[in-house]
Amino acid sequence: MLGRKGRIMKRPTFFLSSTIYDFADLRSAIKYFLEQQGCSVLASEYNDFRKPLEKHSYDACLEAIHQADYFILLIGVRVGGWYDKSNRISITQREYREAYSLFQKGSIKIISFVRQDIWNLKSDRAELKKYLEGLVLEENERGVIANYPSKRATDPEFISGFINEVGRNQDTKDALTGNGTFPGDNWIHVFSSFRDIADVLSTELFNALPIEEAVNRRLLLGEIKEILRKCLPKFRQGQVYSPTITIRNLYAEHKISQSVMDNEIIIVNTKRWDLLSSFSIHLLGLSLNPMILPQVLSSSVFLQFNTDTEAFEEQPIYTALQMLYEELHLLNKGNTTETLSIVFEHTPTRRHSNETEVQLGSTKFLSLIHVLQRWSNVIELSRAVIRFLEGEKFTLPELFDKSPILEMNKELEAEKVTDEELYDFLHK
Repeated sequence: MLGRKGRIMKRPTFFLSSTIYDFADLRSAIKYFLEQQGCSVLASEYNDFRKPLEKHSYDACLEAIHQADYFILLIGVRVGGWYDKSNRISITQREYREAYSLFQKGSIKIISFVRQDIWNLKSDRAELKKYLEGLVLEENERGVIANYPSKRATDPEFISGFINEVGRNQDTKDALTGNGTFPGDNWIHVFSSFRDIADVLSTELFNALPIEEAVNRRLLLGEIKEILRKCLPKFRQGQVYSPTITIRNLYAEHKISQSVMDNEIIIVNTKRWDLLSSFSIHLLGLSLNPMILPQVLSSSVFLQFNTDTEAFEEQPIYTALQMLYEELHLLNKGNTTETLSIVFEHTPTRRHSNETEVQLGSTKFLSLIHVLQRWSNVIELSRAVIRFLEGEKFTLPELFDKSPILEMNKELEAEKVTDEELYDFLHK
């Protein structure tokens, strides 16, 4: 995932903290929303939440917070389960304190939400408490009236105190009197609907990045994973392979130069040819037609605005996606029955078992190698792009040139019109 200024970010992980009973639907909506943006969500009521059998559920939740980048706190009507009943510490409050200790170390961010009616109730109860102080009542009577439970709050005293703790009210008062510094992460977002929460998360997580761009990244990741899945041969259960090493070994064993074109026949080691043939069979019927990739290339998802030149510039990942799209086009174009016919013309059953070399038609051989190189490049580029989209630093992989003949690649490169030549043509 990428920030607005091209900063690479790993896949964010969120921990949802709240009482589950009165927030079940909202937690579900938040989880779905964040996962659609490519995030990982830790919510204890779901089966994808790791539940160590040897640990109590409370301890498992507290440990899971350490895996998160963001801690989402939802404060509502209910206290929920008590973590320490004698000291009136709920499990949600205990989770918050665990997250705040991590925040102080700089390893997590906290995003706190309080229902609008609970926020209003807190204000109403504070005014009621002030009013009661002016009446002739016993102290315990004031407390009973001020903290009388209602449908809006089962334990108003606890809820109000928890909100004050999250807002770091006492820390702020101390700082104002010179006893300490102002606390961080004391923002509390009041919400009435899921839309309010989604707006906050979108701004915080994507740094004002349009949701459409985040969705495009997510869809692109899924599409390229599917391309890679189709490309990888599976010769035995649980093991997939790439043709890349076999092609490179071919070049190490056989010098494929311009002279190959002058001769009608090329001689290849039998074992190497059989390996290439085994890989080539996988190309039968392989057709890769991306839909999301061309959309991304026509958008600004991987373009970065340069304030010095006042123009959009291509990021390395954008260039790699262009290369991937071109390699896919060339692979589809070259992967024909005619190209693969050489494989079936030179199977082990069509030669003597003691033959150590195979004589191949040079034109057909080079056509096949060209397609195999395109196939290899699609695999290597797809792997690099997937790693980037999942949070790793992008590195362009080593790719095969356009032509199987090394000298010809220099000629092809020389024939390309450079940026300088194009500029001269346009302005002369």
